[in-house]
Amino acid sequence: GYNDLKKGVLNGKPILKTEKDDILNFWKPYLIDYRTKKSFDIRWFNIYKKTNIYNYPLKYYIPDSYYYCIVDNFFSNGEKAKVLDDKNLYDLYFYDVLQPTTICRKEHGIYLDKNYNVISENHAISLCKANGQIIIKPSVDACAGSGIVKWDSSSSNETLRQILNKGEFLIIQDVVKQHEVLNKFNSTCVNTLRMVTLLLDGKFYLCASVIIMGGKDAITNHLHSGGLVCGIKSSGQLMDTAFDSKLNEYRKHPNGVVFSECFIPNYNKCVDLVKKLAPRFLHVSKLISWDLTINDKGDPLLIETNLYWGGSVQIAGGPVFGNMTPEVLDYVMKHYK
Repeated sequence: GYNDLKKGVLNGKPILKTEKDDILNFWKPYLIDYRTKKSFDIRWFNIYKKTNIYNYPLKYYIPDSYYYCIVDNFFSNGEKAKVLDDKNLYDLYFYDVLQPTTICRKEHGIYLDKNYNVISENHAISLCKANGQIIIKPSVDACAGSGIVKWDSSSSNETLRQILNKGEFLIIQDVVKQHEVLNKFNSTCVNTLRMVTLLLDGKFYLCASVIIMGGKDAITNHLHSGGLVCGIKSSGQLMDTAFDSKLNEYRKHPNGVVFSECFIPNYNKCVDLVKKLAPRFLHVSKLISWDLTINDKGDPLLIETNLYWGGSVQIAGGPVFGNMTPEVLDYVMKHYK
């Protein structure tokens, strides 16, 4: 986060004294001890001011440092989330949800088939070969798309063996066929919807929704590898402006697609899906970032869940909690220890 701040401030737009006073006035009740004060870095507002093209109340943006250290920490249990956050368990958690098809997996260095039966390394390799084209991902501690490898059977068994031997915890999946609307942005990686959900006092809220698109020829859509992020309206229509990690604005994708002319197919089904799944993890997290895509048949496909420390991507979607910001922060402070 700190590197993002340093880079962002360079490309940001300094806030005025009147804006600073307004922000500090609003935030005063939420800076009550050493931890909350230390987590609040006003320089984040230079970044949000630059990207706040829809004129949201600037004070409602939550500095990333405060979001992760205070808000996310309050709604999620990082220790428990770390244990649960294993992509190899998704077939159990989300048994009733469309996901990329699992070919085989590796847990603690041991190979398993998709039904969790122990198999040999050679068996795992033959399953991969039979599939033809696969994606190999770390199943735990994967950060920002690192360690994801695409392999196809035109490459040798030996190359595959070397890739598989690099990780102790891996999930090997079929390549996702995404919907043509998403494919238009980038066909070399999966373009995903990031949807942030909150369960507050027993009520479900979809706080933020953005699409993260890969840059040219990228195999992951992460912002740090040339990706773009664009907000999504409740109708499923994209907002008219996307941003890259340097806060540059784009009205259309480098390949020519105009953002405001795009609608996410069956967006309401995506909302229904995260609403259905959010309560499954109440024991661990009330604030979850979900990554979905739309498959070639137009159905939502679950890619990943971030039970803690999931990005809220405020540069594209505006303040993560929108007009509920005071309510959410009041709730955190009321129960803050």
